[in-house]
Amino acid sequence: MGFISAIRSLGALSPGKGLESYLIFPMEKGGKLIRIALRVADREAEPLDVLGVAWIDLADQLMEPEMKEKYLYRKRAGSAATWGFSPIHLMGKPKKNVVQGREAILGKDDDWAGDKDCHLFKIRNKLLVDYEREEAFTPGSVDRVMAELPEKLEQVLPHLDPKSSHAFIFGLEGDNGSFLYPGEIPAFVSYFKRKLENTLQLGEEQVRCAYCHKPCTPRSLSKIFKFSTRDKVNVCHGLDKKKEPWDFPICDDCFKRISSGRDRLQMKLSNNTVLPGINIWTLPEAVGGGGGHLLQHLIGSMEESLSDDRLQSPSEKREFQYFSRLAREGSGLVFHFIFWERNNAQELVHLMVEDVPPERLALLERKWGEAIRAVFGDVGDNRNDLFTLDWAIRSLYKTLSGFAGKSEGDRTVFRDYALKVIGKMLRGEQLPVAFFKQAVVGRAARLVFESANWNDVGRELLYAQAWADFMCRINQEVAV
Repeated sequence: MGFISAIRSLGALSPGKGLESYLIFPMEKGGKLIRIALRVADREAEPLDVLGVAWIDLADQLMEPEMKEKYLYRKRAGSAATWGFSPIHLMGKPKKNVVQGREAILGKDDDWAGDKDCHLFKIRNKLLVDYEREEAFTPGSVDRVMAELPEKLEQVLPHLDPKSSHAFIFGLEGDNGSFLYPGEIPAFVSYFKRKLENTLQLGEEQVRCAYCHKPCTPRSLSKIFKFSTRDKVNVCHGLDKKKEPWDFPICDDCFKRISSGRDRLQMKLSNNTVLPGINIWTLPEAVGGGGGHLLQHLIGSMEESLSDDRLQSPSEKREFQYFSRLAREGSGLVFHFIFWERNNAQELVHLMVEDVPPERLALLERKWGEAIRAVFGDVGDNRNDLFTLDWAIRSLYKTLSGFAGKSEGDRTVFRDYALKVIGKMLRGEQLPVAFFKQAVVGRAARLVFESANWNDVGRELLYAQAWADFMCRINQEVAV
C-alpha cells in the first residue's frame, strides 16, 4: 500500500489533463519517427476518407510534455492484439546490413504481403486494418495507403540510423505541408477513446475504490503495472478475469493519478545502468507535514540534474548522480526502491524495499568512502566519483562478474546475489561478509586464469577487498 500511495502522490503533483494520464512516449529514451502524412478528403471527418500517402519524412521524437498528447501513444493491450491505441508502429533499431534492413521493412523480394515477419505486413494487418473495422477509416482506405507506402518509403530507407530506435507514425498532411500528429486528428482521438474505455472497463457493477473508498466503476492496476499476469503470479495475486474487479479496484481519478505517477517515475526517477537488464525505480514519499512541497523540491532537483549538459544522455546522468543525490535529501522523505526486469509481457519484480530514509543512504555512502580510502589510499581530487554510493552499487556487480568469469550462468547467480546484498543494505540489515569472502577467494584462481590483463586482476582484487571492508563497517553499525 505504501508503494501505491507514493506513486499516486507523485502523479498528483502534476495531474494530467484529458487523456494525458493514459499516454506515454512511443520510445522511452527518444529516437527517430518515420512520419507518414496521409492525404484525406476532409481532415475533420469521422470516418476519414484516406486517398493515399502525401509524403514521408524522418524526424526526432520530441520529449516535451505537450508532445505526449500529440503522439497519442499507449502500449498495446497485449502482444497478440491486432490493433493499437494509436497509428504508431514501433520498429526498434534498423539492421546495420542494408539488404537485411530493407527486407525487415519491405519483406523478402519486396513482397511485404507474403512476409508475415516484415514491418509493412504488421502495419497493415496488426494496426491499420482495425481502423476500417472500427469505421475510423472509410472502406478501401488501407489498401490505398499500402499501395503507395512501399514506394514512398524508398526516400527515407537510406537515412535510417542503426544506432537509434525508430517508429512509424501515421498522421495527416496539414496546411503548407505541415504534419498533423494523431492527437490533433478527431478520428484518431475518437478511436483511442473507444479502445481505452473498452480496455479499462471491468464491469458495470459499482464497487468502492480500494484507495479513496469512493463508489466507482472499477479500474484495475493490471492496466498500469504488469507485475503479475494470470499465468505468472508475482507481486499481486493471479486471479481469473471474473474476479479482477475485486482485486484492488480503483476509481477513474485514482487510476489517472497512479498512471501519471508511473510515467513520471519511469521518465525521471528510473535507472537501468546499475545492473544488467534491471530497472531501478526510486519512488519518494513525504512523511509528516509539507509533503507536497518536499516532493516538488525533490523532483525539481532530480530533473535539474538530468538537464546538465556536461553528460551525454539522461541514462548517464542518472548513473552518476542518482543515489548520491537521494542521500543528500533532508528529513521528511522516505524512498521506496523497486528492482524489476522486463520479461515479455510481464514486469518481473526482483526486489522491493520500502521506507528507506535518506539518512540510511548517507550512512552507506560515508562507510563506502571510508572503505575506499582504507584500500586505495589517496586517489586524487579528480576521482571523487569513487566515493559515491552510485559507484559502490555499480562496482558490486562488476566485481562479482569478474570472479564469475565467462560463465553466463554464474553471472546471473552473482547478479541475484548482488540484488540480495543491495536489499539488505537498503533495509539496514547485516551484510553476508563471510559468504562474500568465500565466493571471491574460491574463484580467485579463475579470475587470474581467464584475465588477459594483469591490471584488471589487480583492480578486481582490490575492489573485492574494498567490498569486504565495507560490509564489515556496515555490520558494526547494524544491530544483529
